Amino acid sequence: MIKEKIFRKVSNKYLKRIFYTTILVFAFMLLFFQVNIHSTKLASSSFKFLSKLDLNIQEVKIEGTKNTAGSDIVSALNLSKDTPLVKFNLQDANNRIIRLDWVKDVEIKKLYPSTLKIKIYEYEPIAIWIYDGNKFLIDQDGQIIKGLDPNKFKNLKFVAGYNALDYIPSIIKSLGEYPGFEDRVKSILRVGDRRWTVRLFNGLEIYFPEVGMSKAIEILQNLDNETQLLSRYIDVIDMRLPNRMDIMPSIDIKRKSI
Repeated sequence: MIKEKIFRKVSNKYLKRIFYTTILVFAFMLLFFQVNIHSTKLASSSFKFLSKLDLNIQEVKIEGTKNTAGSDIVSALNLSKDTPLVKFNLQDANNRIIRLDWVKDVEIKKLYPSTLKIKIYEYEPIAIWIYDGNKFLIDQDGQIIKGLDPNKFKNLKFVAGYNALDYIPSIIKSLGEYPGFEDRVKSILRVGDRRWTVRLFNGLEIYFPEVGMSKAIEILQNLDNETQLLSRYIDVIDMRLPNRMDIMPSIDIKRKSI
């Protein structure tokens, strides 16, 4: 008998939820289609109605994270077990989540009756910019990523020189089109805001021309495939002048390691 009463109580509560949810959907349909002088009053009364419903946040769906812990995001939401979805402040939550180290942008949506959907857009580090003796982590849009230690990103290339920050996304993208060459590159120097000097991991420096850097890389790759040019005892390859390549041999017997 006791079990039967409990079952009826649970069933009634469940049916009540379904009933209120149906009314909720109907109310939003009215809000969407009712465009007249009474729309403001309707929205206000609907909000009051929703506030009275027992529609607490039961689920948080998170998308787009690679480096941000889900627990950090949930913690930033500052939820309690009885936080009503309708009263949850999206802007406040946005402001808290955006402070997390890896988060560049965030979208938060309410999915009634009881779900929050969060889409995270993380920074994507592509290079380390060296300026005035300091290191800065740079993302795919050329923005400085704050809160992350550049020294932990051993796989990224160093970029320096006058106005180099403005060109970091484009030069990294250009090098990415030649993966065989890109893998050899350690650092990139912007010279006179006109051209690039590239240093390989073996210490070899390449002076690229102001125009036609991609073509110059193709020439280097072809020569390297035929003669292993980039692995020889060479300090500098100068390609600044059109249709000309000057090579400065290394004085050292062994390749310098820088």
